[in-house]
Amino acid sequence: MTALVFAINNIVVKQGFKQSDGKDNGFFTTVLINVVVLGLFFVAAAAWKGWELRFSWTGLWYFVLAGLFTTGLGRLTLFSSIHRIGPSKASAIRNSTPVFTMLFALLVLGEAITLLPGLGIGMLLAAIFLQGFVLYRGSASGKLQAGKSSEKSAGRLTDQSAEKTAGQSADQLAERNKRWAGFLLALLSAAIFGAGQGVRKQGLLEMNDAFLGAWVGALTSLVFALIYQGWRGELKVALRRTFSQWNPYYLIAGVMTSLGPLFFFLAATSLQVTYVSVIAAVEPILTVLLSMLFLKGEETHTLSIWITAALILAGTVLIALFA
Repeated sequence: MTALVFAINNIVVKQGFKQSDGKDNGFFTTVLINVVVLGLFFVAAAAWKGWELRFSWTGLWYFVLAGLFTTGLGRLTLFSSIHRIGPSKASAIRNSTPVFTMLFALLVLGEAITLLPGLGIGMLLAAIFLQGFVLYRGSASGKLQAGKSSEKSAGRLTDQSAEKTAGQSADQLAERNKRWAGFLLALLSAAIFGAGQGVRKQGLLEMNDAFLGAWVGALTSLVFALIYQGWRGELKVALRRTFSQWNPYYLIAGVMTSLGPLFFFLAATSLQVTYVSVIAAVEPILTVLLSMLFLKGEETHTLSIWITAALILAGTVLIALFA
């Protein structure tokens, strides 16, 4: 369920960005919705349990840190990546998260990695490098093509045509930089999410309340969003846009990104965080399938995307079965 709701989120965020004409990536709106939805879940769960809560300040601070890493910094970098390279590529790269979660579990939680899970990690890394190579090759070929075009035209183009060619070269360079920035942002998002997932488990070991953990994480990310927007001088604009121009896609994304962390917390209460992380990593497969259904003509599904998704699926299966 974690994988499914996050895959839906990847699609609707892309559509929401289109509807807002690129002026709003939905980060502030979705975080605000998270606080409301997860707050209602927490109150309902607490009332159901008779308001019994085993409180721990250590656990609370772990939940705060997890919220900063995942719902805050992790989501911000992921949304930025989706804008640059699309949901399928961004999701595929970001879902190297289990690699970073395992590193955290190995170094901090003291878990061990055996042969077959290690092979799965290798497959995930191969998927990351494959996607990076494809992005680099596409950028390099575009640059080479632009260079050849300029050489052929050098002696016979008018000044106006030369200026147009130079403008095209500048556009190709900007596109290359945009794609590389998207790749690096998705990889950074994976590292942040991976660390955040490990910290979530630490919080649950101190205070085993999934609903409280998810809500505290949402509150933390809201504070982060307020500080971030204020630092950029866009807080008033963000608040005005959020309450006066509701984007239905970001409303759906807010609900999905509320359920995703909650499902993750609930799973982590009864399973090792390593298992939860890798099972949730089937998200890119679901994102690709949903993109094919709902983003026809907007998302290109090349052979490299399918190979990347297959490597991630195979790697996560190996880890989930034998870790």
